Amino acid sequence: MEKFIIGFGKIDITPPLNIPYLGFYPERHAFFKGIHDPLYARSLYVSDGEEEAIIISADSIGFSNSLSGKGRNFTEEVRKRIENSTGVKRKNVMLHSSHIHSTPDTLNFRPLRDHSGSFEWLEVLKEKITSSAILAKNNTFKGRFIASGGKVEKISHNRTGENCIDEELILLLFESENGEKIFLLNFACHPVIVQVQNLVSADFVGVVENKIPQMIDNTKGCLFLQGACGDINPIKNDTRDFKDVYSTGITIIGEGIKIFGQMKLNNYPSQPVILKVASKKILFPSRPLPGKREIEKLENRDKEEVSERIKEGKKPFEGEIQIIRVGDIVLTGIPGEPFCKLGKEIKKMSKPLIGIPLGYSNGYLGYIATPEYWEKGGYAVRCGPWSKVGKESYNIILENFEKLIKKVK
Repeated sequence: MEKFIIGFGKIDITPPLNIPYLGFYPERHAFFKGIHDPLYARSLYVSDGEEEAIIISADSIGFSNSLSGKGRNFTEEVRKRIENSTGVKRKNVMLHSSHIHSTPDTLNFRPLRDHSGSFEWLEVLKEKITSSAILAKNNTFKGRFIASGGKVEKISHNRTGENCIDEELILLLFESENGEKIFLLNFACHPVIVQVQNLVSADFVGVVENKIPQMIDNTKGCLFLQGACGDINPIKNDTRDFKDVYSTGITIIGEGIKIFGQMKLNNYPSQPVILKVASKKILFPSRPLPGKREIEKLENRDKEEVSERIKEGKKPFEGEIQIIRVGDIVLTGIPGEPFCKLGKEIKKMSKPLIGIPLGYSNGYLGYIATPEYWEKGGYAVRCGPWSKVGKESYNIILENFEKLIKKVK
């Protein structure tokens, strides 16, 4: 039987304490005073013997491609380093984030490079992410690929008041004949339980990624893949209580272990050894920007946020949709915060394959809200650094996804 070639790499990316996190107004940039738990970049290398790909899941809030300054692209610089170091084509590298809010402001809501030492730290960060990919490429084994799903209830809700919720947990497992394992878990929920407090933390994502290798023998690593969580929050939201972090994490783990047990007891079939990659870079139109008279009517807080967004201009934003098919699983990278409904549409359009939408991948274009939400209005479509692209973006992603998935089916 043919097998996948897979590898795992993990590197500590915990920031020094002079790197700011994203706070609430007026202190948009505040500083950590300590570390509750470390942050990591985790990489999966996968090959079918011909094609290769690397999927990186970073414990971060996400990466704006403008982080290093005008005319530079954070994702492409990381990809170039990985290609030069591993030989894996840069178009086959996905840089994904779990969107953890108790991490540095790498979304660039306020220019990170304005802070002393930040520019140097960003260069080190790129090297560390690259190193996680090198480790994955250099430490491989052959194994089969299994996939299944379950449901995690009563830990999340739709924060806009809409009925849309995605409680599906998808577990992906690579396993060798000797029992070596690499896990990937996909779920959609904002990691904001301990946001805006002064300790670095990977929130409930870190609990999942760290505990599974401790609980399941011979596990080389675990990657958390964040879903379409733009409007999905934990029910224990912004409590800043690490007990809630642990409870949320172990609830997800509990369902994951149940799925794993069912896989083993029922001898789930292996996925076919197929690896295909397709991607497209697209220009997304800017959201409307207010004029001077509109700005004058705003409160000071809103004026400052609108001012930061206006500095970016009204030109179109480049973003990339990337699809990595592994077996019959379709991982779809989206460069922003997709609403739950968009994720469900992608899952439906992926059939008969199993679709997994991944927000916060290969850049950050802010919220990708539904047309209905645009009409209703709310925080996600209010003018600010979190709202870059227009309401057309929702349908642009679906139209281009429909074309791209044909290339990997």
